[in-house]
Amino acid sequence: MIMEGLMNKLFRSLVCAYIFCAISINGFSVKPEVVLEQNLWVSGEDAEISEYRTPVMIRALNGDILAFAGARKISHGDASAKVIIMRRSKNGGNKWGPSVFVVDDYMNTDGLNLGNAIVDEQTGAIIFIYSFCIHNECDFSKYTPTNFKTVSYDHGYTWSPPVDLAEKSPFFEGWNWAPGPGYGIQKKLAPNVGRLFACGHWGNSTYGLMTCIYSDDHGETWTQSEFTVYLPNNMTKNVGDFTPGEPQIVELSDGRLLINARNQHFFHSRNRLIFYSDDGGKTFPMSNLRVDLTLLEPGCFASTLIHQGVMFFSNPFDKSSRVNMTLRWSLDEGMSWAGSLGIYSKGSGYSCLSPIDDNHIGLLFEKDGYKEMHFVKIKFA
Repeated sequence: MIMEGLMNKLFRSLVCAYIFCAISINGFSVKPEVVLEQNLWVSGEDAEISEYRTPVMIRALNGDILAFAGARKISHGDASAKVIIMRRSKNGGNKWGPSVFVVDDYMNTDGLNLGNAIVDEQTGAIIFIYSFCIHNECDFSKYTPTNFKTVSYDHGYTWSPPVDLAEKSPFFEGWNWAPGPGYGIQKKLAPNVGRLFACGHWGNSTYGLMTCIYSDDHGETWTQSEFTVYLPNNMTKNVGDFTPGEPQIVELSDGRLLINARNQHFFHSRNRLIFYSDDGGKTFPMSNLRVDLTLLEPGCFASTLIHQGVMFFSNPFDKSSRVNMTLRWSLDEGMSWAGSLGIYSKGSGYSCLSPIDDNHIGLLFEKDGYKEMHFVKIKFA
């Protein structure tokens, strides 16, 4: 373990030396370095849990950092019975409280699936949206694919009973749409200040779509963004086909919205797909699509975060394998990338970035073939 830690530090140092890690934006120095690492969950430590996957991490309005995972009970499969599990840090990720269950699907085959956590800064609420029965393996005599929400009004200490979103927004009925994973956002700039967003993709890979949902009444009712349809439509997908999925949405400094999406079947190249919306998230037109040729894509969820005017991006930086967890940063909102920092050179999966304070961000990622859910605290200024 000591040797592994030294090798990882050496790897990070070499990467930084190569691309000149210290960058400045308007006099603000951007020089990312890892200052703390620890496992939040380790598969096999709890007899009830087979594997911890799909990280989600947010900062609550009281400053606490909340880390979530989709804990799979019986097997590592996507349709395994699950629980949404959470840990809390009250001191910027230095120490973490015990694990608590937020939602438990008990032993349902093809039960819950993470999930977007959204902080509503106008009300203080945290809204967690997740899907149910999206892999078409559930008992259809009892269940219909849909999406649920659970809400906390006390920074994640207590959560409301789950509510089926189809009750007030009927289009969710039978909708096998998977939000996230990752976090949702609230618009801070015009147009549509205060609008909440959660983004995801269709669960069926033959006839599929990527879309967001948005709410202008603090999550009571929701509206669909225009669909981005997989191409060729209604056919089995092959390498090179257009299949965007697992999107992460952020708001740019001019009020536009950007989605950084998984390029599942490597449309055009093995790189990430970037979408923009100029109309408050109603549409993400194909005319605004671009492929980011810097961001390699092995077919994996990745995280994007804008904090203190800097865009950060994390993913397994490899064109074929889930290895080499890497942090990149941009000073022009993703049009170019100023530098990169190697976090972990071996097995790396899904990740989620979160602000911690003005000088730190957090990274939560699946490590070593999903054996560990690993937290990294990064000082960047």
